[in-house]
Amino acid sequence: MSEHPYSGFKQLTEIVDGVIAIDYFFAKEMHDALPKSAHQQTLFHLFLALSVSLRAGHSCLALNQIAEQSWGKTSTKDFSNNSLNVEKPGYLFPNLSQLQQMLASLAINEADNQLLVVTDTRLYLRRYFQFESDLQQAITMRLAQTSKFADNEISACVERLFPANPQEADNEVDWQKIAVANAINKNFSVIAGGPGTGKTYTVTKLLAALVMLDKKSTHSSPLTIALVAPTGKAAQRLSESIVNAVDGFKDLIASEILNEIPTQAQTIHRLLGVISNSPNFRHDQQNKLAYDVVLIDEVSMVDLPLMTRVFRALKDNAKVILLGDADQLPSVAAGSVLADIAPRPHGGFSESNKNYLANVCQLNSQQNDAIAALQQQARVDKVQENFDYLTFLLKSRRFDGKGGIGLIAHSVIKGDAANSWQLLQDTKTHGSAQLSLAEGEIARWLKPLVKQYYQPIALCDDINDAFALLGKFRVLCATRQGDFGVEHLNELIKSYLGKNQGLYQQGQQGLYHGQPIMINENDYRLGLYNGDIGIIWQVIDQDGQPHLMACFETTETDAHGAVNTRIKQILPSRLPHFESVYAMTIHKTQGSEFAHVAMVISSTEQVKESKQTASKLLSRELLYTGITRAKKQLTIACNQQIWQQGVRAQVLRHSGLNLHCGDEK
Repeated sequence: MSEHPYSGFKQLTEIVDGVIAIDYFFAKEMHDALPKSAHQQTLFHLFLALSVSLRAGHSCLALNQIAEQSWGKTSTKDFSNNSLNVEKPGYLFPNLSQLQQMLASLAINEADNQLLVVTDTRLYLRRYFQFESDLQQAITMRLAQTSKFADNEISACVERLFPANPQEADNEVDWQKIAVANAINKNFSVIAGGPGTGKTYTVTKLLAALVMLDKKSTHSSPLTIALVAPTGKAAQRLSESIVNAVDGFKDLIASEILNEIPTQAQTIHRLLGVISNSPNFRHDQQNKLAYDVVLIDEVSMVDLPLMTRVFRALKDNAKVILLGDADQLPSVAAGSVLADIAPRPHGGFSESNKNYLANVCQLNSQQNDAIAALQQQARVDKVQENFDYLTFLLKSRRFDGKGGIGLIAHSVIKGDAANSWQLLQDTKTHGSAQLSLAEGEIARWLKPLVKQYYQPIALCDDINDAFALLGKFRVLCATRQGDFGVEHLNELIKSYLGKNQGLYQQGQQGLYHGQPIMINENDYRLGLYNGDIGIIWQVIDQDGQPHLMACFETTETDAHGAVNTRIKQILPSRLPHFESVYAMTIHKTQGSEFAHVAMVISSTEQVKESKQTASKLLSRELLYTGITRAKKQLTIACNQQIWQQGVRAQVLRHSGLNLHCGDEK
């Protein structure tokens, strides 16, 4: 066994910043498992950096990002003499060529069956390399499969689903129509777009098209379709959106077609089949799912391991349709699948795919030119191949480009720190029906919102009305801890409620009537999942005695295919871990929307002498995700410095999942 460069974890933390105990022990194990090398110290730090990289959500360690860098170095600015004081020196890695030569000597290539894998400029833990390889192979296989429908059949179907609209300009591209046509003839497709672009509306027409075309084929049995989402809340919203879309198509699409479109979505975990006390699922490569079509919504939330497990469990010819907003936060766990396969700007369609779309959508020359013009924005410094599977929906029906929410969302995701802050400043002088910058003490502006939205919940006569009220407003935070974190704000809001109207009718376990709660861990026996929202509600039992129950909204499909919402009641003592949910993290709100959102990032006072700094978690993707949870009104509490730091910061995750481009990420 070789000697380690540090006597223990404590000594490591004195030199290198950003490491935790698990990083040290991971590096130690890898260091001891591999053959002794002349570069022991560098290798130990490479293994440390790999562990840190995985914790940060990367699927690998990008060697070109650490080469010739003082990794783990920290310094502070001395304002008295405008100099930098180094607190931790970190570790200086050699250049990229030396790192690659060093790793090449360890025999950890793909075929070497070691715990680590090195390929090109990326170092992987083998399991993540395998996840990435399996997913890429499964998608590539589907991209090579040919359509079973003739172009003329597809064209007739598309024209039926998208009749001419006299209100649309003749030369305007209908991207929803393009997305449907582009996905029909492929066994793998991605439809991406921001809020209000009609992703679910579009994909419902796509499902209708697939059912219509399949009925004309020789198949005797109907298509089997699965609707799935990463969380219970996202699945519920997908179900509701599909139901609304189907109802709206009754005058356009025959009932026998609509009746075959499922309206009940499920979580990915339920689709795969959870096995108690096991990381594995009932459905895998040995026990495949029988579905012909699988639609996955909110794909930005799906991590690499889970997405790979879905594809492993699908039969080889199953059609996969992915929906999501590629600008949102990536998954909490490793990987950024949607961002990897849906690059902005679009990489371009192949000539054959452009000809196919022109034919089946009956595009005129100006519409063809508009599509070609978008493709010309593709990245000029990268290998240009096609992204035929990918369609972006570009027109938002919710945000018309004039309202404050849409404007600031667009500005933030572009990284325009100055303009996005100016939009907030303008609300003070010109006012905005959608957007406002909260100023002054938090109680001054938050108390009225609590009184307007949260206080009436406990006063409702009906639990359904209480859920409707709860769904109108939410306070969003970047973090859990701190003065502007979820934990503190939940307690602050509780104090406002208690002072205002004495709503604290304390019951069992310190709960009270009208208290909104969020489940923090899965309980498959109760059908409760991490992120599910409920309300503690006083009910009268058969003996006429009042007691508190935890109530949750669930959806069920009746014999006629209609989706109904019912209330599920559970004794609070049976609940898995939960917490109050007046405020929640932006991460937790993915898959949800509210009429009014209050996003609390920091103090609204200007920061002096950089004593207050933006959270390491703050990024344009985080801010964009929070902003786009608001449908009608958005209140933001933040100061200029922290806001602009957040807008400038970008989430960049390193991976090798790259379906068509040859660039290194």
